[in-house]
Amino acid sequence: MNPLFANCEKVTKAIEVSIPTMEGDAVAETIPVEVEVWQNPSTGEVFLDGHARAKLEAAKARHMGLLTAEQIKELRQYLQLTQRELADLLQIGEKSWTRWETGRERPSRSLNVLLNALYDGRIDIHYLRQLRRPELGRKPVVRTQTYSSRQAMTPIVRWETGPANVSSSLEELV
Repeated sequence: MNPLFANCEKVTKAIEVSIPTMEGDAVAETIPVEVEVWQNPSTGEVFLDGHARAKLEAAKARHMGLLTAEQIKELRQYLQLTQRELADLLQIGEKSWTRWETGRERPSRSLNVLLNALYDGRIDIHYLRQLRRPELGRKPVVRTQTYSSRQAMTPIVRWETGPANVSSSLEELV
């Protein structure tokens, strides 16, 4: 047992957790989270151990719509990738991924959207591999639109990737 908790007893308390605004510059709301803590009966002082801190962070992440560190690690393990491989596919630094997985930092909201899409199966790892090699499975499609005589006719160019032209390049990616 941690010497800090030697004279303490384990009790359940509601701890107030501050949820930041989307901009992160203020507190949007405060929510109570029930956790087991160590409390000194003579002073009333409360101490949080690692489990209590993890539960508070998980509640905060869920409330903000962010993946927890455990979910981020679970995602990588499910994809059967190393931290380096996944960081390379996301085009981020390996140390960033490590910090997210250990809970020392959180991904930005925009990267969290991508991670949630991966976690929920909305996009797959093959798509990310394809983005690392854009010349595979992508072809330009030129579309023209008819305009009145007063408007110029301008072609619209976009990249199109569909199941038909992705499947042939997947073997090269895997």
